[in-house]
Amino acid sequence: MGRGLSSASQPLPNHRPDIEGLRAVAVIAVILFHLGFETVSGGFIGVDIFFVISGFLIGGIVVREVQAGQFSFGGYLFRRVKRIVPVMLLVLFSVTLAACLVLMSQELEGYAWSLGFSALFLGNFHFWLHRGAYAESEHEVLLHMWTLGVEGQFYVLLPVIVLGLMRFGKAGLWPGLVLIAFASAAVSLLYPGASFYMLPARLWEFLLGALIAITPLPFVQRRWARETLAIIGLGLILYAAIAFHSDTPFPGWRAAIPCLGTAAIIAAGSAGPSLVSQLLEAAPMRFVGKISYSLYLWHWPVIVLLLLGLPAAELSAPLQALALALSLGLSVLSWKFVEEPFRRGAWPARPLLLASSSLTALLVAISLALSLSSGWPQRLSERGQDIASAMDYPLRDVFRSGECFIHHRSQTLDETACLLQSKGRARILVLGDSHAAHLVPGLAASFPQSAISQVTAAGCRPVLDQPASDYPYCSALMDQAYRTWVSEYGADLVVLAGRWEERDISALGDTLAGLKAQGREVLLVGPVAEWAQFVPRLLAIGHERGMSGELADAMQLEERQALDQRLAILAGQTGTDYVSLHSLQCADTCAYFDTNGAPLIVDNSHFSLEASKVFASQFEHGALRRAVD
Repeated sequence: MGRGLSSASQPLPNHRPDIEGLRAVAVIAVILFHLGFETVSGGFIGVDIFFVISGFLIGGIVVREVQAGQFSFGGYLFRRVKRIVPVMLLVLFSVTLAACLVLMSQELEGYAWSLGFSALFLGNFHFWLHRGAYAESEHEVLLHMWTLGVEGQFYVLLPVIVLGLMRFGKAGLWPGLVLIAFASAAVSLLYPGASFYMLPARLWEFLLGALIAITPLPFVQRRWARETLAIIGLGLILYAAIAFHSDTPFPGWRAAIPCLGTAAIIAAGSAGPSLVSQLLEAAPMRFVGKISYSLYLWHWPVIVLLLLGLPAAELSAPLQALALALSLGLSVLSWKFVEEPFRRGAWPARPLLLASSSLTALLVAISLALSLSSGWPQRLSERGQDIASAMDYPLRDVFRSGECFIHHRSQTLDETACLLQSKGRARILVLGDSHAAHLVPGLAASFPQSAISQVTAAGCRPVLDQPASDYPYCSALMDQAYRTWVSEYGADLVVLAGRWEERDISALGDTLAGLKAQGREVLLVGPVAEWAQFVPRLLAIGHERGMSGELADAMQLEERQALDQRLAILAGQTGTDYVSLHSLQCADTCAYFDTNGAPLIVDNSHFSLEASKVFASQFEHGALRRAVD
């Protein structure tokens, strides 16, 4: 491997023990990241390592077989099916059984869709359409299956690319792959919304590995060159795993760091040993590399189902150990009794393909059944079903989404509907994100003698100098609000609310000082109480277990109360009126239900329409005027 095009068809070693160790590095990084180890905050780059390795191994095989005139598309796909499908089906069936025991109906219905798409190697399409980013989906049981979708699609596409380029002769293969790789990298940079989950923006990572497999690298014959290249490669991987974190824009150009590091290690190992390759070839590393596929498949569902099933706010040290032990145990068993027998056994193609197709069809049928039954709600008592149904609450209506609450760059604020003429009433302008938007219906209902205007957007804390964020519309919206709308529609009062974070305090302090210098009346609304999981699911589980609200109480995030106290101090220092929403919700005990017995919180922090009225009605300010009796 690593020889030139002219020798690509020559017999080459089929096994690279250092690559087994590199697989171990990849899966260890991913697992430590998912277990919550902060020192490996960029462990998600393990997926990119896997992609480069797959490109190197599969790309090299396809090119050699095509150049030797020995390539069979059917035989190639059959080998891929033997390698990845049996254990994947085992995991999907097992996880589905556990999901039926653990998930609420709404969650199980969503799971069912991800199951059907994942079984067909289309999980990446599902999560691209229904999820924003990896770190925003910590309770999605099959989220990790997006990578198998990308890999499966690559396996089908690669022979098409190679055969197409080989029509121009051997000389057309290398430049053609380079051109396609650059086009893919451009897609990743130009279309970041699709680049995380979709093959077109990830294809360059696979092709980088394939190019290493077919490119002459004579300089790595020198020991010093191999050592240098391998150390640089390992350094790049370690840097990305440690320096990156969930808020790091990714993949984009940053994905090149772990990918080039992986390519460097593979290239260095193609010509002989190095200190890095000797480390990777250590027996423990090789064993983890052997079971890495099973380990990757099992670990994420184990983590998520533990968190949801107990339930738990986070993985404590004992839970981390339990999740790791369960993942390793299941992985060793599935590797020994499923992966290896199917990979090494001389299985007849027709029966195996028929069995795989039948089991896949069964999974899709189960997916449809669970979806059409709305997640099998009969598993809960009638009251439990009623409580859990709040998870389907139409928050879009509370927010006035797409009208006065912007959550996509294609949307614009409807000024006519959202910015109200005073008509003799006090002029109030509510600024902020979804935690401001869910207050507006309650304010409007409780204070009809005030004209309540709304300028809100997803992820948009209402501060003057907007920090860089994933929400490109936020800066322009808040800039316009402070330049023009505050003076006209918030002349009597500006209400600032949001899902405040510790990092907002400095910018918020500057904003309050700036508004005070302008002579503006401001009402700062503190953070709402927040929970580690959706409150309706906690209340439903609590009801089924006879625990009432104790389970939800145990899952409340204490840091929100601490932040509330910090913001109250800031308000006092700047002479700003302050509302402690946290205290209104959870003074002595938290208020969980309205007078009709419906949950007031419909996810982990947002208000129902009734909750908005309950809590907003307790606000006090001279510009907030109630109806005259």
